[in-house]
Amino acid sequence: MKFAIVGAGNIAQLRRAAIEELPGCSLVGAYDIAPERAAAMAGDGTAFTSLDALMDAPSIDTVIICTPPDTHEEIATAALAAGKHVIVEKPMANSQAACLRMVKAARKADRVLTVGFNHRYFPAIKDVYQAVTSGAIGTLSHVRGYTGHTGLSEFGAEWMYSKDVMGGGALMDNGIHMIDLVHHLMGPVAGVCGKAMTKVWNLDRSEDNAYALLTGADGVVGTLGASWTEWKGYHFYIEAYGTQGMARAYYAPMRSTIITMKRPGAAPVKKNNFYLPLIFREKFKGWQSTAIQTFVEEMTDFQALVAGRTPTGHIARAEDGYRAIEIANAVYSSSDSGRTVKLKKDI
Repeated sequence: MKFAIVGAGNIAQLRRAAIEELPGCSLVGAYDIAPERAAAMAGDGTAFTSLDALMDAPSIDTVIICTPPDTHEEIATAALAAGKHVIVEKPMANSQAACLRMVKAARKADRVLTVGFNHRYFPAIKDVYQAVTSGAIGTLSHVRGYTGHTGLSEFGAEWMYSKDVMGGGALMDNGIHMIDLVHHLMGPVAGVCGKAMTKVWNLDRSEDNAYALLTGADGVVGTLGASWTEWKGYHFYIEAYGTQGMARAYYAPMRSTIITMKRPGAAPVKKNNFYLPLIFREKFKGWQSTAIQTFVEEMTDFQALVAGRTPTGHIARAEDGYRAIEIANAVYSSSDSGRTVKLKKDI
């Protein structure tokens, strides 16, 4: 598969590294508003001087969009209309309406559109997902997750916490991964209530903390929190509880715990998983090494989708990207109204 990357920032660099590890794949072009960055990203490929030229290039199979979220819709719909497949980084776009138009554009073009929720490929997350879907922890009861970091010190540019660009604050930043993962584990969400707060950083419409209660269509409950005031430093975990046990994923360092029992209240069997090769690799090569590995797995699944084969089940499709934004916007609406927001079953 031949890829082109739009945007030449830090995530784009990791995407390029992943492409280099994929058999039969190559980066054939890149575009960035800064020509020198496009040239550096493209390497031996073409540094396109315009998006139109990139879209018109017959050599490109798939476009990877690594630009700010407020540009995602325009680039994605143009690529889809040009017959390209698309991978768009999270969040899918800066509004629910934009996401819906992207979903419809992919369907109309009969092209594959996926969203870069690479946390689904964390080894610990995959083990939790397996514990849930295999029935190892019994019938799923509820899921809870939390993610947080120290806030503005983590950002390299002001647009990264701009409501107009991102679509929101903590929920659209680190929180959008958590929304996706809770949804990934619990299944379809029917109702959302929550609260978004701007008490600490006092940003314009960009919350520094948000908490949500999700009600599943089948009665499963999910709770999640996203924070830009986690003063202890980066924190991330997700837990799934069933009638015969629980499963927990934590990062960083990467680890998971699976507890199973024959019946509620019976003697538990506990298994702790420590992903030592990953932990040691991150110690010397940083978190970026894990991101690259998740991108390799995600893009392998992406190729399977394009070829009409069955992927592993972890890849986030366009509809998943839409649902994550829909849930985030439902939290904002609930926060303003004090009421539960009902979600539509179909997209």
